[in-house]
Order: sequence, then C-alpha cells, then structure tokens
Amino acid sequence: MTSLPLSDEPTTPGSDGTPPDSDGIQVDIDRGSLIGLLLLNTFLTIITLGIYRFWARTKVRQRLWSAVTLRGDRFAYTGTGKELFIGFLVALVVLLPFMGIVVLLNSLIPPTAFLQQLATQVAIGLGAGLLGLIALYFARRYLLTRTQWRGIHGGQDRALGQFMSVHLKAYIPSLLTGGLIQPWADAKAYNYRQSISWFGTARFGAAAKPDALWHIWIPAWLLLVAGYATMIILTLPLTEWTEAAQAAQASGLAPPPRPDINLPGIFACFGAVVIGLGLWFAYTVRRTVVFLGATWLDDMRFNLPVGWRQVVHVPIMAFVFSVVSYLVIIGAAAVVGAIFGKSLNIVAFVVVLTFVMLALINILSVGWVQVEMLRIIGLHLRLHNIGVLDDILNRGQPAPTRGEGLADAIGDIGIGG
Repeated sequence: MTSLPLSDEPTTPGSDGTPPDSDGIQVDIDRGSLIGLLLLNTFLTIITLGIYRFWARTKVRQRLWSAVTLRGDRFAYTGTGKELFIGFLVALVVLLPFMGIVVLLNSLIPPTAFLQQLATQVAIGLGAGLLGLIALYFARRYLLTRTQWRGIHGGQDRALGQFMSVHLKAYIPSLLTGGLIQPWADAKAYNYRQSISWFGTARFGAAAKPDALWHIWIPAWLLLVAGYATMIILTLPLTEWTEAAQAAQASGLAPPPRPDINLPGIFACFGAVVIGLGLWFAYTVRRTVVFLGATWLDDMRFNLPVGWRQVVHVPIMAFVFSVVSYLVIIGAAAVVGAIFGKSLNIVAFVVVLTFVMLALINILSVGWVQVEMLRIIGLHLRLHNIGVLDDILNRGQPAPTRGEGLADAIGDIGIGG
C-alpha cells in the first residue's frame, strides 16, 4: 500500500481550493421521523422488559446508515436484531461468572478495610477493562462487516490476542500516569485499529501523531485532576464525620460535632471540573480532525477540517436540554404526586416515568448529538483521490454470525442506540 503524505496542501487545486479528484459525503436524514422511531423503540423496549432493544438498535442503525450517500450510492446496515440478541445471550456465559466473582469479593471484604477494598476495586477494574477490550474487538468487527456500500462490506483481521496486547501496551502507561499521556495512547491505539481494518479489497491505514493535541489535553487534564482531587480533600472531613456519626448512633452515643465545609472551595473545584470537561470535548473534536487527516484507504485520503467553533453548539444544547428535561420531569412528578396522592398507581407511574426518561435520553444522544455530528461530518469531510473507490471489490470473506454480544452486555459502545 502506498503511504500518503501528511501535508493537507492540495497538489492541483480546483476552483474551490480542493484537489479536483476529491469529494465528500451527503447526509440526508429526517430528524422528526427519527425521533418518532426512537419514541416507538422506547415504548416497545419497556413493554418487552428490554428484549426489543436489539431490534430497536438495528432499526436506528439502518436509518442512520442509509442517510449517508457517497458518489451517488447509499450506505446500508445489514445487521439484524436476532444476531444482536443471540450474541448477547452468548456473552452472558462470560459475564455472569465475572459478576458473581465481583459480588463475592465485595461481600467478603469489610467496608472498613480500606486497603483491601482498594486492591479489590483495582482488580475488578482491570478485569472489567479486559472484558471491555474483548467487547470492543467483537463489536467493531461486527459493525464493519455489517456496513455495506455498493454491496461491498468492511471487516477486521482476526487477531484478538494482538488487539488486546497493543491496547494494553498503550493504555497501561497512560493509566500509570493518571491519564497524562492519553493523546499518545489514543494515537497508538487508533493507528493499530486502522491497520487491521479493511473495506472490500482496500485496507485502511493511519499515521496519527499526538503532537497537535497536547496543548488542549494538558490544561484539560490539569483542571480535571486538580478539581476532582481538591474536591475529595475538601469533602473528606464530611465523609469521615458521616461514618463517625453512624458508628455513634449504632452505639447509642451522641454524634460528634459536624465539621465546617468550605463551600466556596467546593464550588470552585466544581467550576474547574466543568471547564476541564469542556476542554476534554474540544480535545475529542481535535483528535477526530487530526486522526482523520492522517488516515487513508489504499490511496484515498481523509480530511475533516472542523474546528471547535463549528461543533461547540452540540454539547451546549445537549447540556441545556438535559437540565431543562430533568427539571420538567422532577416538576411533573411532584405535581402528579401532589394531585393524586395515595390514589396514585405507583406501578403505572414508574412505567410512564421510565418511558419519559429513556425517551429523552434517546432523543438527546441519538436524535440530537449523533445526528448533528453526522450532519457536521457530511458538511466538512473531504475524500481526496476518491477514484480509488471505483476499483474496490468484495473480498468474499465470511462475516461473523453473531452480534456485538459482550459489548451489549456490559454497555453499548454508543453507535446507533
């Protein structure tokens, strides 16, 4: 495969300043009908006690995939709800013993044994991390094989052991530094994931570097670490007082005096965390732009010239929508409780409240965030030397017969929910 230069300067500019053999994708999606589908999916998922969610996810993915057109042909998602459901059942065979071990360990170690509790939680976290890597491998392979364009589908090399090894070598050093070198780990993992991915007879590749990410990540990391750490220190006296008060109450003694809490300091820490999260979002956007600019499919180059200003409205509106929705739900619940009182059917009320909350979450995450980001990508993504696509053929390699499985059992990876 020919390696591509990392310069974004076009060689033979067209009238708009881009290479003549370049193009983008077109995104055409009806947000209103998608929200209607999300509401129906939420209702059917609740009345089937969660079983329908596999078919619900399939329908949403079909809608999102088909909204994207490249060179006059639409993408298609060919997965089925049955595949996702069977994969989930198979994954439970792995997940249930792990959950049993977690419950057993937590029950054997007393809450007062701080070091033992810490060691146990670290071990559980490492185990969950390993399961997460396995889940990511199979979920990613499934999504690639179920993504088609012109009848051609993608795929991923079968190398689970190497996949886990590369990711552990990237993220364990980041974990040991408290996340300080996360951009380096992200670039290393991204380059490897592209190197094992293919679309038909063409193979992906990437030479992403973290150099353009440090100036955003370091301030974000400092604010988040300092904010959380200081907040824990400031609230530690209250935590210790609560434990002492509970022990005194159990012994029939008077509780110790309540310590003074530095509320201004806590609010300041909270503000630092909020700013850090904002910078973290800016980092994720910049990472997407930088990494895509260092990605290729055979000789075709990706370029996504999107800045912070072009996406800042996405998290702002999501935050506003979340706060307003939360206040409306709390207010409506209080009004209903005050009006109906003891005559209120608790079961029906909980079902309706669950439907409202799940519907709002789906509308926010899929109907707003995913659709808006898809629209932004459709507006700005450029594919250079796009004629390569006309020479791609299908490999004929059989696709896996089960869905994401473990990824669904421990938590969806967030694509088409």
